Formats: sequence, structure tokens, C-alpha cells
Amino acid sequence: MSNVIFTYNEEAALTAGQGGFINETGAYIITIGEALLTTSKGGAKAIEFSGEADDGRKIQYLSVYVSKKDGTENTFGANMIHAIMGCAGVKQLTQYMKSAGVYIAPEFAGKRVGLVLQKVLSKKDDGSDTYKFDIRMPFNADTRQTLQERHDGKNAETIDKLVATLKDKDDRKKTTGGNSGYHYGMDDDQNYQDF
Repeated sequence: MSNVIFTYNEEAALTAGQGGFINETGAYIITIGEALLTTSKGGAKAIEFSGEADDGRKIQYLSVYVSKKDGTENTFGANMIHAIMGCAGVKQLTQYMKSAGVYIAPEFAGKRVGLVLQKVLSKKDDGSDTYKFDIRMPFNADTRQTLQERHDGKNAETIDKLVATLKDKDDRKKTTGGNSGYHYGMDDDQNYQDF
């Protein structure tokens, strides 16, 4: 007598070898595991998200820079945090010391939010290829509405239109450039660019 131990699951099979991480441009519903408050080597401050998409793939190092290295506000990054808060239903953020020198914003933990992520191809310092993700647009996880669509009482259309035209961005040929203020990097050395 034989016992069935596996029944073929094509969706699971297609993810084999992908490491369980988001690896392509698209719209994802993310359950935030943690929102770590970080500071780059140069002094820029960020909120670094980690979590899991509804399909089980994970994200790490998805950083939104809220202040520049000189301490001034990074308006674009701060606005992105406000948009993520609005889409996730978070009204305020506090700083909580998780362990010695490690701070988090606990209000984000367990919250679901939709994020349109754009894959950005880049080079590591050693010349090898890597990639990161830029947050293009947050949206409501349940309705797929952007904050503007919800505010105006409109149907969810923006996210599908954005994803239909969004392509990977190739920054591998650039020798210099600025940081967009928010990214998700897959490189192990977590190279943070400063403003």
C-alpha cells in the first residue's frame, strides 16, 4: 500500500529556485512583518520594511528614506510614508526600542498594504549584477484603490494601468546617480546611497 505524499502544484513548482523572494516588477499585497528605523552610514534616516506577499514571497530591505544625511526632511520619502500609512490604516507612528540600538515603528506590524514595486537592475561594488525595488505607488490592499481614488470616490483603475505599462529599470550603466529615496535591495551588503 502506498501513501500519497505530494500532489503536483504547478504554482509552487514555478517558484522553485527563486529563493522565496519577490523578484519581478508588479503589484503586491504585503503583510508588513516589521518596520525598522535605520540610519545609513552617511546619516540619512529611513524606515525599512520587511514582510510577506499574499503569494508567500518575502520582501526585505524595502527602505523609504525620510530624511537626508544633513538631517533635513526628504519630502518625497516622507510623503511615501504618509501614503503607506493611509493605505494601511495607520494613524500615527511611534519609535519603540526592540533591543539595544534597534528601533522599530510597531504600528506597521501585521498591517496589509498594496505596493507597486519596480525592479531596478544595478551593479554591486564588485561589478556583479544585482537588483532592488523602488516603490512606485501604495494602494489599499482590499479595494486596490489609491488614496486619491478613495478620496475622490472613484473605482480602482490606476494600479492596473500603472502595472500594465511598468517595465524594469536598468541602472547598470550609470556610474553616478542619486537615490530615489526608497528601495528594496537584494544585495547582501545592503549598500545604502545617501542624498
